[in-house]
Order: sequence, then C-alpha cells, then structure tokens
Amino acid sequence: MKTLLALLALAFTASLAAQSVKLSADTKGVIVDGGTAGRIVLTPPALTGSDKKTRKPVFTPAADGATATATFPDGFVIKVALSPKDGTISYSFDQVPADAASIVVNATLPVSYNEGGSFATGGGEAKSFPGEPGKQLFAQGSFDQIDLVKSTGEALSLTMPASYQQLQDNRIWGTQSFSWIYHYDLLRYPNETRFTISVAAVKAAAPAKK
Repeated sequence: MKTLLALLALAFTASLAAQSVKLSADTKGVIVDGGTAGRIVLTPPALTGSDKKTRKPVFTPAADGATATATFPDGFVIKVALSPKDGTISYSFDQVPADAASIVVNATLPVSYNEGGSFATGGGEAKSFPGEPGKQLFAQGSFDQIDLVKSTGEALSLTMPASYQQLQDNRIWGTQSFSWIYHYDLLRYPNETRFTISVAAVKAAAPAKK
C-alpha cells in the first residue's frame, strides 16, 4: 500500500492528464460525472451564520440543467451556473446577509474509496482513506484543491478558492459513506460576489521506466 501511495503522489506532482466531466443540475444539487474517475453530487449551497446554524435554500434547477437558483427564506439568492466545457461550477450572489459566515457545499463519497483509494489535499502527498471507522474527521484544513483517487489511479480533482474543508467518516454514525465538506469563507473574501469550483477527471501518469 505504501508503494502504491508513493507512486500516486509522484504521478500527481509529475503529470496529470485531465479529461472533461459531465455537469448537470437537478433538485438534489450539481451532478459531477467523471465516468470511470467517479461520480459525486454536490449539495445545494447552504449558508452558515455567526450563530453557526445552517440555513438551507429552496433549490430550483433550470429545465436544461445548466443553471440553478438557491433561494433562502430571507431572500438571499445564490445563482449556480455550470460550464461542462470548462469543468466549472460558479456560485454568484450579492447582498450577503450581515450575519453570514460561509457558503457550504458538500458531497457524499462512496465507502468503496477505502478499498485502495486515496486523497490528496492542496496538491500534496496522497493518503489512504481509513480502512476502519476511527475519528470523525480524517483530513481538515484550508486548501485550494482536493483529489479523490480511486484504486485504479483515476481521480476527480477539484480546485477552489482556498478555504476550510474537511473529509469526514460517516461510518461512526453507522452510515457506510464518507463526506467532503467545503466552507467558502465569506469573511475571508468580503468583497467577492462569486466563487468557482473547477472539476476535472484525471489519470495519474504511469511512472517512467528505468
């Protein structure tokens, strides 16, 4: 396993062959389909306030699945626009509530990632998903990239403005899955009215033969 992770880390830093992903919006959120690299669904953007409570919107996708609108009870709106050609998911907004702290997007990850799969944060070294349930959070920090790597070396690579994110083991509650959670820090980016998550399906290059 250590040899596999070392090769994956080397491959990620040396060469990545990016492939396009399919993006579409439905009532559950944004579907990211990287084919053999994996498929995840990003939840509708939620909002956290200074009270640390989470506010969820009514999420309305357009008929063509290319855009969607998240409308909160106080009238705050986040518009979501997808560009499959560029692999981007853009979240735009204005008139942010005064007590708003962050916009939260997350995705449930299949438990099968622990069967030889790994993850890398901030373009760093690949680490394995926990084989057995342990602590709730097995990765956390302020990152601008996360790579979700299958045992085959194929991966979904997500890049975004640097902000707090975490990988969570849901098995401690009896649910056979992991979660990725991203908090776009509105206080860190006070003058911004938009942020983008870019997604690519990547394949680690085979190590060069000696």
